[in-house]
Amino acid sequence: MHTPDLERRVLRGAFLFYLIASLGFWLVNGLSLAEEWRRAGEAGVWLRALTLEGTSNLVILALFVPVALLERRFPLSLERWRTALPVHALGVTAFSLVHIVTMDGLRALLWPLMFGFSYETYGGLFGEFFYEFRKDVLTYALMLAVLAIVRELEDARQRLRAAREDARADHVITLRSGGREIRLPASEIISASAAGNYVEVITPTGAHLARMTLTRLIGLLDAAGADPVRLHRSHLTVRPAIRELVPTGDGDAEARLSDGRSLPVSRGYRTQV
Repeated sequence: MHTPDLERRVLRGAFLFYLIASLGFWLVNGLSLAEEWRRAGEAGVWLRALTLEGTSNLVILALFVPVALLERRFPLSLERWRTALPVHALGVTAFSLVHIVTMDGLRALLWPLMFGFSYETYGGLFGEFFYEFRKDVLTYALMLAVLAIVRELEDARQRLRAAREDARADHVITLRSGGREIRLPASEIISASAAGNYVEVITPTGAHLARMTLTRLIGLLDAAGADPVRLHRSHLTVRPAIRELVPTGDGDAEARLSDGRSLPVSRGYRTQV
């Protein structure tokens, strides 16, 4: 569930990210344009080039919040994309028009004051719209992508916080696999092994595949008081499940567990086991 507090964090994080990216775009594009003008024989081009790019970036930054509010209302999710896509098609058109009109207005105001001559658009409003629109579509899409990525990161952070609270208060480990959420008593977990981007968690009743890391699972087991121990970079168990530690040579060993299985213990983790 996307709470107002989460959405505020998403907006702050996404805007900060886009602000930093926008400053980079402004400097790179402005300095590149100035160098092109200088090579063409024009003088005093650095301030004019930076101002040209800066007015565009400033308007786009001011439009970030309206775009974020529209994206919040009509997210381009798998469930809602049919409704959201036409809305954002209209949104990017309005975005481009506002961007061009406001940007040109700022330039018309600043050019006589800063450079002593009038600002002239290229091909009039319609000509400039067709020139700028393709770039505005990419800018708008980048804003939507940044918002979606930051929201996913905030969702993951919120889920992790909730899982730690459950582990600490109720001694329950929360696992997620696809759209499912599995809640297991920490005392039932015997071991876990890395399986690509997933972790296979073993209990007396079977195995559960969860999208997480062993490090994150250790943190949850620690919070639940289950006394986890890393055996290998790809395996962990809980200390009460270890029945025997058998050396296998070269400093490695094998841990035999309460359910009859054995897991490798590498030299780097043998001491803590």
